[in-house]
Amino acid sequence: MNRTDDPITDPLRLKALRSLSLVDSPAEESFDRITRLAARLLKCPASVVTLIEEDRQFFKSCVGLPEPLATLRGSPLSHSFCKLTVRAGKRFLIQDARVDPRVVSHPAIEEYGIVSYAGFPIRTRSGEVLGTLCVVDVVPREWTEDELETLRELSASVESEIELIAAAERERDHARMFQTMIQASPLSVIVIDTDGRVELWNDASEAIFGWTSAEVLGYPLPIISEHKLDECQRICDAVGDGSVFRCVDTYRAKGEDANGEKRTVHVNVSAVSLHRHDGYSDRILLIIDDVSQSHAGTLERERLFRELKIEKALLSEMDERKDRFLALLAHELRNPLTPIGNAVDLLRFAAEDPGQVHEISTVLDSQVRQLVRLIDDLMDVSRITRGRIGLQRETVSIHEVVANSCRAVDSLCSEMGHELIRRSDPEESLFVYGDYVRLTQVVTNLLNNACKYTPRNGRIEISCGHSKGQVQITVKDNGVGIPPEHRTGIFEMFTQVEDTLKDSRGGLGIGLTLVKQLIELHDGKVLLMDTDGASTGSEFQIHLPRLDSKPKEEKTVAEEEGPKRRYRVLVVDDVPAIAKMFTMLVGAMGHEVNSASSAPEGIERARELQPDIVFSDICMPGMDGYELARRFRSLSELDSSMLIAMTGNGQPEDIRMAMEAGFDRHITKPASVQRLREIFQELESRRGVE
Repeated sequence: MNRTDDPITDPLRLKALRSLSLVDSPAEESFDRITRLAARLLKCPASVVTLIEEDRQFFKSCVGLPEPLATLRGSPLSHSFCKLTVRAGKRFLIQDARVDPRVVSHPAIEEYGIVSYAGFPIRTRSGEVLGTLCVVDVVPREWTEDELETLRELSASVESEIELIAAAERERDHARMFQTMIQASPLSVIVIDTDGRVELWNDASEAIFGWTSAEVLGYPLPIISEHKLDECQRICDAVGDGSVFRCVDTYRAKGEDANGEKRTVHVNVSAVSLHRHDGYSDRILLIIDDVSQSHAGTLERERLFRELKIEKALLSEMDERKDRFLALLAHELRNPLTPIGNAVDLLRFAAEDPGQVHEISTVLDSQVRQLVRLIDDLMDVSRITRGRIGLQRETVSIHEVVANSCRAVDSLCSEMGHELIRRSDPEESLFVYGDYVRLTQVVTNLLNNACKYTPRNGRIEISCGHSKGQVQITVKDNGVGIPPEHRTGIFEMFTQVEDTLKDSRGGLGIGLTLVKQLIELHDGKVLLMDTDGASTGSEFQIHLPRLDSKPKEEKTVAEEEGPKRRYRVLVVDDVPAIAKMFTMLVGAMGHEVNSASSAPEGIERARELQPDIVFSDICMPGMDGYELARRFRSLSELDSSMLIAMTGNGQPEDIRMAMEAGFDRHITKPASVQRLREIFQELESRRGVE
């Protein structure tokens, strides 16, 4: 099958599309969730998963489309922006279709009111483009890199859903293949329920034992002789733990032999329990070989079992991979989002109270820092599951960690009616050298577990102290406890105490694993302490190396002295909200600030203002930050200006590229006040304080 120059009519692409049977298929909630999420996150009125055929586009999922498109779920290709994305084979963006020469005469502008468009191609695992995930708007849009990255991630989710559909189709093909194999097999394949009634009886079973399927289906297994009536129960007991039962014995067959005796067959029997998706065993598979004639079927039977187990494991892993990621995402983000939501609500009531506003801003600052760090980690989930989490160490107050963690679970405690008791001496020096965000995550995880596994109106205690050079944090509850049989593996990944699920709010089975990994990275240990019994609740202890002396207290934003020198600062960022808030922040620190909304404007303003320091974004339309840096360094009048890359891209490769382009420093958004002070202090040390 040869390819064509036009991707739309390419036979291989169309074959891949049709093989999935997605075109003209009913709507599915899994796709609808993604389009709703795309529209909501990018604040667009419409989002569509589009499949491109030779002469039309079909909407597998759509939200926000006008009629009759929403009902028809498709349109001719003449009215499709998505075909342009398929032809490009990469993301396709339109800021204002009314002036874009590529689409200025496109009929969808007038008929459907589409003005801006952003689409990403949807590919099969083999790379064939099936269609797009796109969002459209009725007003001009300058698509930001954050928005495009969000849309790209969601398009990957669409591809995952399509792959799941393909896997399900493969599973159905395998089921049909296995059914054919079973009927064509020279081995007797029988399935019985736990009462011994026959559910499956293949042709080989009839050939070996003589009964037809019509004679045995729904009836007790006829091959059991009268003196072996307990055989089914014996098999059930033998395979109850999931093991394979094997025996060589004589079983009954239909009719009589030449001597007038009841006919029997000497067979080799293998039996295994069949489990439903919930793990419950309700059927038994028997594979029987007539060894009175030949032993040749033994190797074939074992091969069949291996293939069945491998295929089952592959299909299960494909489904679990997505679920594990979503579970991890929800688990990691829930804790910081709770106090942030509470703080936003409180600000409406605390506008006239500077002290409370300062306290709320402190909470927001710590939780935003935690969210930024968590998002960085979640970009590579495998790094977490392999324990490859880097720590950002600093001097950390355990009192602050405990206080912040208590705030994070305060709403959950209130909802459950729990009494949260905090026992510590605030005057006691408890400092460690560690990662504040990760230590807060650890303590919050333990408190969350205590809340979830403690019945309503329970008691949770958290205390901290020191002993023998170690800081000790203890979290204790009077909840359901942990049975002895589950204590050994409680810190293993995806472990849950199943016996207590009815008394809890569930769990993801990863929290305690992360607690253990993070504490060990801090050269500490976490222990599950022995209790008098499962009914007395649980007690966890964290031990961390203690710093010998209390560090010098850092000044707060309100207490920090003003700058020793007022600098001229230029901010270059194409996102107005980011530029505005950052210029306000730098201005509040006492500096003279100007801004530019593009790289060319930034270079022009820099030549005009001769700034002491320039903060520039990297991902900007047209000329990006790298090109800005290269042109900036070619201008002799700007030799004394310090150039800082301030971007959301923080991988090692991003930092290397920024340095090679000419930036002096690279900082990741959002930049903290402390980090900005360090930049200005470095500038002061370069020039000397005037």
